[in-house]
Amino acid sequence: MSFRGLLLGLFAVPVVVGAYFLTEAATAGGTPRCDGIIQEYGDAERSGAMKPGETCDLYDFADGRSAGTRTYEQQRKAQEERAADDYRAGCWWLAYGVAGLAVVTTHLGLKRRG
Repeated sequence: MSFRGLLLGLFAVPVVVGAYFLTEAATAGGTPRCDGIIQEYGDAERSGAMKPGETCDLYDFADGRSAGTRTYEQQRKAQEERAADDYRAGCWWLAYGVAGLAVVTTHLGLKRRG
């Protein structure tokens, strides 16, 4: 494998990571999702999509303790902020990868083997 091929491969990774972050942000739905536990009527518990008026118990499954609660509006705002962070991170990763690929293909591509 040539040095140029190695660099192309190394700069392709940030492009893929950036595309992943942008896809995650673009597919984040408008309905808040609770990754913890939503207390329903009685003793019923569930996770998943929330309805207005519900509260999500942010349960930490690793140590078995509650990490706090969020209302429907708080969870929606937290997911919107996460999507904005994913857009920002995705753009940076993608820009870095594309810039690196452009430099490698233009500067290392000019020297031809004789």
